Amino acid sequence: MIESSSSAVCSSFSRKVSMKHQRVPVMILHSKGTMASWPFSRLWSISDPILFQVTLVATLLATVLGSCGIPPYLDFAFPINELNETRFEIGTTLRYTCRPGYRISSRKNFLICDGTDNWKYKEFCVKKRCENPGELLNGQVIVKTDYSFGSEIEFSCSEGYILIGSANSYCQLQDKGVVWSDPLPQCIIAKCEPPPTISNGRHNGGDEDFYTYGSSVTYSCDRDFSMLGKASISCRVENKTIGVWSPSPPSCKKVICVQPVVKDGKITSGFGPIYTYQQSIVYACNKGFRLEGDSLIHCEADNSWNPPPPTCELNGCLGLPHIPHALWERYDHQTQTEQQVYDIGFVLSYKCHFGYKPETDGPTTVTCQSNLEWSPYIECKEVCCPEPNLNNYGSITVHRRLSSSTHCTYISGDKISYECHSQYMFDAICTKHGTWSPRTPECTPGKTLWKHIF
Repeated sequence: MIESSSSAVCSSFSRKVSMKHQRVPVMILHSKGTMASWPFSRLWSISDPILFQVTLVATLLATVLGSCGIPPYLDFAFPINELNETRFEIGTTLRYTCRPGYRISSRKNFLICDGTDNWKYKEFCVKKRCENPGELLNGQVIVKTDYSFGSEIEFSCSEGYILIGSANSYCQLQDKGVVWSDPLPQCIIAKCEPPPTISNGRHNGGDEDFYTYGSSVTYSCDRDFSMLGKASISCRVENKTIGVWSPSPPSCKKVICVQPVVKDGKITSGFGPIYTYQQSIVYACNKGFRLEGDSLIHCEADNSWNPPPPTCELNGCLGLPHIPHALWERYDHQTQTEQQVYDIGFVLSYKCHFGYKPETDGPTTVTCQSNLEWSPYIECKEVCCPEPNLNNYGSITVHRRLSSSTHCTYISGDKISYECHSQYMFDAICTKHGTWSPRTPECTPGKTLWKHIF
């Protein structure tokens, strides 16, 4: 099959012999599996027909076995010779050299076409390395990756120091080697100008021309002046570039706050009566009142109180309810008064006056409710005694009337005398239970004695 193909190729090729200036190379497959490239002009000088046929067969085999396209771009190397072809036969070897910034790491600095449109190779160049930049006094060198070509390092200063120079450096090309783009910077200690002077006050610092990082001074105010702000300030670093005093210096001001009056409240701390900046008062409310607002207030720089003084709101029943013909029981050995405030839920007991009794059954108490009103009460009504019936054979004389009641003829405590047939007299008293004591006698015609029923 190969021989017949070769004959056809030879016949075709002999017809094109006039193309003696053709420069297309022909790849020759060696016995060891390597290929040699010869131009057609040299091939044409070969007179042996057999060798010519072998050459053509080799060319045909290369086409059958495969080829490679343009080799890939390598970041670390480039071809030694300029590549003008777009297709390369199997086994083609292309030698490379390292790019600037790289050095050769293997003698196998070439690519080989493997016949499957792939170029085989192993990396044979590595990045060159810059020298160790050294130590940064009062700072540190931050290595992001390593010291190889293209890498970056950063510089930072310790707290209280300012960086003079570049904050970073890159490993870059210089001639045939690599060097750092910027030298090591310097870290110098931060310095502050003398601290500011303030009105109505002074600081304890000396007359130095400058103060180094960490130095501090303390301010004080003249008599009768209050300090607004922090008394001490320190030399700090701002934006890593300049020394400044922090926080800002205080100011001295005359501040006076007058003691507020809180109705139904009292002061438990800070009795004044005149207060200066940041002095405070603590309030509490009297019994039966609830505090609204903050109990602790401070005197502010504008001579006002912050937060505003609280208020004391009623949180109980004020005074006692009026219950006619009744009096209050003692509570905790104390008599109840109209001026007191009673807590919600507080219970008071009462009793009816002599000659009066509760109108209905039930407890004679009142309770302070959540609406700050006393609960309803049972009224006290007069105790009445019935009018004595002497069957028209006697008479009654009233000796004492304790009330001018309109619905009772006789009330408890009233005293009367009975007279029967103008012969006998007898006294009786209306009791608190609404009965006569002794009970009403019977006055019967023809009898001369009382019939007493006790």
